[in-house]
Amino acid sequence: MNFDSFRAYIGQARLELLNFSNSPLFSIIKFLLEVYAIVIIIDIVLLLIKRGVRTNIREAIVGMNVPRELTTKKKKMKARWNNIRKRLESENESEYKVAIIEADNIIDDLIKTMAYPGESMGERLDGIPEGQIENLEGIKEAHKIRNRIIHETNLQISREYAEEILKKYEAFLGEFEVL
Repeated sequence: MNFDSFRAYIGQARLELLNFSNSPLFSIIKFLLEVYAIVIIIDIVLLLIKRGVRTNIREAIVGMNVPRELTTKKKKMKARWNNIRKRLESENESEYKVAIIEADNIIDDLIKTMAYPGESMGERLDGIPEGQIENLEGIKEAHKIRNRIIHETNLQISREYAEEILKKYEAFLGEFEVL
């Protein structure tokens, strides 16, 4: 096969494609594909309307309905967390307890904003599906300690133990790259 015959072959293939693109069969295929594309677009719009567009966009990007404090307001969250951490610098045991309670309140507010069902934080934590939050068991343990602080007046908390509890909450914030 020399260059001229190859050129003739390419020219013939081009003519066949042009003839096919002008044929009635190609027009029917084109029409059916256009109708199919329109149906797909209408389906997507209807699904977005049915499910609620705003929450779905955030869920689609992040994977779940994540509060703004964990996505766009990270500096404010870091500042709040640093205030909690400063409480551990005190020599007063009550400051350690307050730090744990405040940390628990922050995490509870965030989980509430994620729209998990439940009247209390414990119920909301139980309602979180397994695997959706990596450190779920650590948060549950830390919340149990917070409950003990609230209900047991004689509970002793050392600085090291308070630090350990705060690290469980920090793991949750670290999962969302806040800390």
